[in-house]
Amino acid sequence: MLKTRLASGYCSRHLVAGPCQYANVCETCENFAPGPIFQGALRRQLADVVELRDDARERGWDSEMERHQRVIDGIEGHLRRLEKLPRSETLP
Repeated sequence: MLKTRLASGYCSRHLVAGPCQYANVCETCENFAPGPIFQGALRRQLADVVELRDDARERGWDSEMERHQRVIDGIEGHLRRLEKLPRSETLP
């Protein structure tokens, strides 16, 4: 199965179906504007997606790895905005 983290669980879409076009669509959308109270949830999601990306890399699932990386980039961008960090600064 493909592994996609959702707000309250994981998607169980089968590998032969290919990646879902809607997977993590909000986290990668420039219009998504999480509030400061969601920083903890975003950090937990980020940790999960990093694990999923690394798992996809180990399995040789390049397209999944790239998709997870896009989500990582999106969540990190949201966290930087919430914490008012410059793009060049590493998240704590």
